[in-house]
Amino acid sequence: ACKQWYQRRVRGIRAVVTHSTCRKVTKGSLYVFTCMGGSIGREGNHVAVFSEIRVSKRHATISYSSEKFYITDEGTVNGTFLNGQRLSTQKTVSERFELSHLDELKVGSTTLQLHIHQNNDTCQWCEPGLNTESSTTTSTGPTTTSTISEPPTLYKQRTVQNNKLKRKYKLLGN
Repeated sequence: ACKQWYQRRVRGIRAVVTHSTCRKVTKGSLYVFTCMGGSIGREGNHVAVFSEIRVSKRHATISYSSEKFYITDEGTVNGTFLNGQRLSTQKTVSERFELSHLDELKVGSTTLQLHIHQNNDTCQWCEPGLNTESSTTTSTGPTTTSTISEPPTLYKQRTVQNNKLKRKYKLLGN
């Protein structure tokens, strides 16, 4: 099923971290969800792992059906928020909510911006290496700026990451 998905070049989700107080997660980190779906949790084998107490061991699940992506909160205490709205009450598994391009997903202290593109297209906000962060201190205090990588570096990073994903899902030979 996934090979057909890849060959038809249907969409995938690129989830980019826009904010987090979790020590092991940095702004600009990228998590990729394919037609196989995936989960988000505090520990274990998840597409996105956020090691903080406000994230449940199995927090949320992203699924793919009828060429659309959906998210379900797995009955967490602290909740999963989609565009500022909690998906369900405490300890209640939510219904499925459809995900759209540029939706904002919050799990614990981590906020992700979701990018759903046709084919292998990306935009300037979800391309690996584009959202690098640098901090400087001025007379008015610390400031943070984002910079854009040079195109050759960006292309190389994207190619390496795409090849890893293709190998992982057996779409490219070893």
